[in-house]
Amino acid sequence: MRRLKPLVFACAAALLTIGAGPAPTPQANAPVQDWTNVEVVVVTPDHPGPAMWHIVKGQSEVWIIPTVSPVPKDLAWDSAEIQSLLKGAKGVILPPRASLGLFEGMWFWITGGLDVLKQPEGTKLESTLPGPLKARFVAAYTRLGQDAGHYEDWLGGVAALQLEGDYYKFADFTPNGPEKTIRSLAERAGVTAHATATYAAMDVIKDVPKMTAAAHLNCLNWALEDIDAFSAHAAAAAQAWARGDVAGMKAHYSETKLDDCLSQNGAYLRLRETANRDMTNAILTVLNRPGVTLAVMPMGFFLRKGGVLDRLEAAGLTVTGPGG
Repeated sequence: MRRLKPLVFACAAALLTIGAGPAPTPQANAPVQDWTNVEVVVVTPDHPGPAMWHIVKGQSEVWIIPTVSPVPKDLAWDSAEIQSLLKGAKGVILPPRASLGLFEGMWFWITGGLDVLKQPEGTKLESTLPGPLKARFVAAYTRLGQDAGHYEDWLGGVAALQLEGDYYKFADFTPNGPEKTIRSLAERAGVTAHATATYAAMDVIKDVPKMTAAAHLNCLNWALEDIDAFSAHAAAAAQAWARGDVAGMKAHYSETKLDDCLSQNGAYLRLRETANRDMTNAILTVLNRPGVTLAVMPMGFFLRKGGVLDRLEAAGLTVTGPGG
């Protein structure tokens, strides 16, 4: 049963990085192209620590903290500004999460559901891969200290999730590190931090076997592209985030392309719009009550075209960027 866990956790991590729209064509020097409100995001930070956006409506304030992921486990950053805001804050809004219900998980295991995530009997993953993709895949997992047996029984999409998780361990990266730290700071300050919604991971898992063979190959290719992008850019994006350098984040930030992989999955695709709407609505709701609230979300979730920033401004709100 423990071999089911990496898939569930990877799906949950991917749900936290749901894109605001279709992911851009990969670019060599700029991982993401479709940023919104360019005049807002190219700014000089006016305080130490991460960049924040601010909304005021009557007696209510929301401070939005976009984050990057993955980040080095030892990333150091100045949290003084956030700790100051937490004093007297009424809550912290976190992104939607994925969950696997106990009953659903037991049902999936008891009925042999795990087998549907594996290659047909007698087939090994590498035998399904075109030559160039196989060569890249072998080179990648060899670099990570793994072998063919670690992946050979899984469908390509499952192997892709596992490969990316193995890269995080190899590179000593952690997903959603800043969010975890902010959640811990809120707990110490006695401030409630809660996810805007919880989505059923089982719905996504059940749709994995319905993906086409071509879709599974795409997933593996995108995982390899992620590893290349994170190797080149993730540490720089994390350092830019830590010092509030939004232009630096824009230059290096890259959402996982496994979002594209899961977007070939009907259940996951339906969640993307829901996630953007739920996060936007959570902010709109707290703006109707007095007090200060912090909202934490992935940078792409907030700043990419069609994301939460666009939606908040479409609702008639003035969102002030860092330095503004």
